[in-house]
Amino acid sequence: MSEVTFHRAITAAELPEGQMRAVQVGARDILLCRTKEGWYALDDICTHAYAKMHEGRLRGNRLICPLHGASYDCRSGAVMGAPAIQPLKTYAVRRVGDDIEIGV
Repeated sequence: MSEVTFHRAITAAELPEGQMRAVQVGARDILLCRTKEGWYALDDICTHAYAKMHEGRLRGNRLICPLHGASYDCRSGAVMGAPAIQPLKTYAVRRVGDDIEIGV
């Protein structure tokens, strides 16, 4: 099992609660979501069809794809609604001072 390396993504003030933002960590396109429950990071590309998830909507913990409306739980990446059947990959997130870091 490989070790997780954390990379600074943004400051906490840059992403208000209830919002999401695309960030680049190395060669990975990652979606960072902030909900009432915390910070979550997932792949930014829908598993159903190539669509950038940051162009969709975040409703509570439900992340909705802009292309066909597939939905995922931003906390776990689990599929919540068709047409997707594969979950989104998730990444560890931590807060260090004012910085939000993503583990890959």
